[in-house]
Amino acid sequence: MSRAHRILASALLISLAAHLLMLASAGSWWTPPTEEIPVPIEASLVAPPAKTEAAPAPAPAPPKPEIIQAAPVAPATVTPPAPSPAMEPEPVAAPAIATPPAPAVAVAPLAPVIEPPIPPPPPPPAPEPVVAEPAPPPALRKLPERLSLRYAVRAGDGGFNLGQAIYTWHQRDGHYTLVSIAQATGLASLFVSGKLAQTSEGRITAHGLRPEQYWLSRNEHRKDTAHFNWDAKRLVQGSDEVELPAGSQDLLSFPFHLAMTVDAMTTEWTLAVSNGRKLREYQFRNLGRVRLTIGETEIDTLHLQGSRSGEGTLDVWLAPSRHWLPQRIRTLDQKGKVMVLSLEVAS
Repeated sequence: MSRAHRILASALLISLAAHLLMLASAGSWWTPPTEEIPVPIEASLVAPPAKTEAAPAPAPAPPKPEIIQAAPVAPATVTPPAPSPAMEPEPVAAPAIATPPAPAVAVAPLAPVIEPPIPPPPPPPAPEPVVAEPAPPPALRKLPERLSLRYAVRAGDGGFNLGQAIYTWHQRDGHYTLVSIAQATGLASLFVSGKLAQTSEGRITAHGLRPEQYWLSRNEHRKDTAHFNWDAKRLVQGSDEVELPAGSQDLLSFPFHLAMTVDAMTTEWTLAVSNGRKLREYQFRNLGRVRLTIGETEIDTLHLQGSRSGEGTLDVWLAPSRHWLPQRIRTLDQKGKVMVLSLEVAS
């Protein structure tokens, strides 16, 4: 070996020895990596707003989530631990990541609580229907407190004179009394004797006369009677009892009731009339104006006629210029007998 080769080999050995010495002083030929200090990085995930089909106005864009970045930390100088045999590297903990919050859920505002309205109390029961008075509509006229009317009585239309009937009317404190006394005179007195009296008593109401009692007497012997019970709506005629229609009259009161209530514009109406034996319902008609001769005077009258099939007719002529008092009264019974009363004197 040459001298140069020996010098080079010596230098290599010295260099190798120096490296081995350095490794021995370092304690280990491998140094673990420096442990990093975990720095938690917080992050939040915000769900994008749900898309709606038709929104009245675009909602403002949600703010971008703010990401907080950790400030850089200078690596700390860590003194390596003393060498130990077969030292295993310690696991490095992963940086902690904050759990993202649950996406915000849009909550609709609560609707205000509206209390249901309190139902109104039930209406009171409807009153029972009031039975209206029949036509004609009442146009109540006042009659004088006292009247005395004398009628000539004839048998048939244009027949011979039978006698006379005196009607007496009296009213006071809402009550009335009507009396008729008929008796034969002249030749008729040879065939007919005695007196025929009729009486009607009752009240004067806003709907006209309301009879309460009616009776017919012949020679002072009561023959036919009628009792009007308006509260019970019953009519008692002798031993018979029937229902009492509103506005019913008797054979004596009906012409005076019409004098107080009739409307000249009314054409037809119904009126029930009792003669003390039977109650008959007549259909009255307005036959219009008729000019009558009473004694030596002509006077305008309103002719009214009530009829019933098989039961005869009732006719009355009223004078508007004389308190609407009956100037003529005509009755036709079911046997065909006609009686006509014509006014002669009124006082």
